[in-house]
Amino acid sequence: MQMPSTSPSTPRSTITLAPVSILGAAPSANPDGYSKASAATVQGPEAKVIMVGLDDQGKPHASWFAEDDGDAAAVAADLMDMALIEVGSDELTAVAKGLPRGKLFESGKAFVPFVKRTTYDQLAKYLDDDYLTAAAARVEAAAAAASAAAEDYAKASKGEVPARQPEDWSKLLVGDLVLARETAEEGWFEAIVIEATDDRFRLRWRDWPELPSFTRALTDIALLHPQHVAA
Repeated sequence: MQMPSTSPSTPRSTITLAPVSILGAAPSANPDGYSKASAATVQGPEAKVIMVGLDDQGKPHASWFAEDDGDAAAVAADLMDMALIEVGSDELTAVAKGLPRGKLFESGKAFVPFVKRTTYDQLAKYLDDDYLTAAAARVEAAAAAASAAAEDYAKASKGEVPARQPEDWSKLLVGDLVLARETAEEGWFEAIVIEATDDRFRLRWRDWPELPSFTRALTDIALLHPQHVAA
């Protein structure tokens, strides 16, 4: 019995369906599948203000915020001793495009990362003299306090003067006497701050100076009572 021929040369019929949407809408004419509205969403909000300033070590920070963040950004700038510049010129628009977008925290403060000194100098032209003077004075005072703390630490290390006992974690400085522990099972022992960076501190044991220094987070440091007198 012969079977029907299925030669590859035999043309097969094809069925072409008209393009339709599963929702019944007309198909998009945009080959990329993006409308103008979605393109605008991808671009995101525009910079309305730039927050800029110097930290206590004199390092420059800057970032931009959208119009919806304006009020909260003003509160953050006040808390962080920074200034706001309204983006109202082509130069500031160009600068803002090169900056990261700032992030607001529930604490009221904001994430404003480091920027190059040249960027800060470019923005400083838009800051008033009162702010620049206050910022310079604050940086100078912080430097003087750090220098004094280093001198106190040197004297405390030599036993010339007792180490300072701070009453608040936000006021910890190099040379201060605090409490730390090696493990959770052990008790707390006196330690001296020998380096402070943000929320981490390098310490050494007061009574065992021959042991290596160690690092603790701010949350892992205890304070002595202000009226404590060393035995």
